[in-house]
Amino acid sequence: MKSPQSFLRGSLVSLLLLTGVHIDGYKPVIIVHGLFDGPKQLKTLSQYITKVHRGTEVKVISLYNNMASLKPMWRQVQAFRKSMESIMQESPDGVHLLCYSQGGLICRALLSTTPHHNVHTFISLSSPQAGQYGDPHQRSRYLQYNTFLPMINGDRPNKDMKAWRENFLRIKKLVLIGGPDDGVITPWQSSHFGFFDSNENILEMRNQEFYKNDTFGLKMLDARGDVSQCVHSGVKHVKWHSNFTVFQSCMEKWLT
Repeated sequence: MKSPQSFLRGSLVSLLLLTGVHIDGYKPVIIVHGLFDGPKQLKTLSQYITKVHRGTEVKVISLYNNMASLKPMWRQVQAFRKSMESIMQESPDGVHLLCYSQGGLICRALLSTTPHHNVHTFISLSSPQAGQYGDPHQRSRYLQYNTFLPMINGDRPNKDMKAWRENFLRIKKLVLIGGPDDGVITPWQSSHFGFFDSNENILEMRNQEFYKNDTFGLKMLDARGDVSQCVHSGVKHVKWHSNFTVFQSCMEKWLT
């Protein structure tokens, strides 16, 4: 016969399950879409998360969807930050940020420019973190006319660089996902902070100037052991967020 304590404990567990309260307390996951995308394209990924980590609150931000994703990047960063503030405030134990393609750049800028954020894990899913289609022979023009990536990489100095670095380093884990058959991210190593040098050879992450100079905190994060790189072949760019094998091997364990 069960003791009153055992009966009470069992009844409480049943009540929590019936009311949808998650006993394990998974952190909420915020998802940001990519270029020409919206929440619709991230539905399968959301379902993977809630299937494996039952009870997880998943928020796919519906902003700058589809053609609106062509709007200026800094404008998007500001809007996404505003949208996420309430989610972070309601999650004292922190949140995870999962950002696809162009969304990965928006999220990195957001992390760097948001003091006191509580993002635990930042997953960059096939995002051109070191640039896209850039001409390595035109670096001076890139630094002069690109007002977004050189700033968040620290290639173009600004008065807020120190604060941005400290903000970025608040994350506990950076997960970089990409692969050689992506077909859109060029070079595909950009998803892991690699890019062309002046001879059009690939410079891996640890050989990049922004890494060696640690301008935005990437080297420090790596030294802490908090950078995870996940490479998958055979995955096209538009399939990353609907590939369950990629989810299982690259994302699942970081979304607890």
